[in-house]
Amino acid sequence: MNKSKSAAITELVLVFCLSACIALVGCKKSSPAKAPADKQSSPSPADKTAAPATAKNPAVSKAIDEIMARRNSWNPILMNYYGKEMPDFKVEDINGKAHRLKDYRGKNVMVIMWATWCQPCLQEIPHLIVLREIMPADKLAILAISNEAVSTIKATAQSRNINYTVISNQSTLPEPFSSIRGYPTAFFIRPDGTLKLVVEGGSQLGEMKAIILAE
Repeated sequence: MNKSKSAAITELVLVFCLSACIALVGCKKSSPAKAPADKQSSPSPADKTAAPATAKNPAVSKAIDEIMARRNSWNPILMNYYGKEMPDFKVEDINGKAHRLKDYRGKNVMVIMWATWCQPCLQEIPHLIVLREIMPADKLAILAISNEAVSTIKATAQSRNINYTVISNQSTLPEPFSSIRGYPTAFFIRPDGTLKLVVEGGSQLGEMKAIILAE
């Protein structure tokens, strides 16, 4: 094998490895805001030997603790907020309709922070589409928030046939929504408005549904 072919193969292997790593852990924010260390303390997705979350935070139920123990491609973060009531915010979707978080009391809510340039975010979209199809709107609200321009988000929503609420928001959301480190990040909020779990990194349909249904 000549030197040029060897170099090309090496480059392809490096690109593949980098792509696999990005798919596993998600995308970093382009301008991450550094959150306090105590809010971000959490094991890496591969660290299955870490102490159970319930040992650190009594707001984490046994069912959620078991789901976290089986995770493969995401990380639980912002655990100091678990069990706390989430602050209200007002945003506008890509069709101009206003949404307030408090308007969804009485149902489960997923607030997903994402970006159109983030490959793990795009890989998560088909799972969210099916989730929207199998869980009725009176039981679950899905709010996907990006800080990109409306035209950019709308193009992606149309090309991928997104059937859940997609939002463009350039203003700063209240904590803990503003304290994320990367995309995608999903906030799972109970019908009473308290935070159940925050997932950093891409998750799949079965995991999403299990988290929503877990007591």
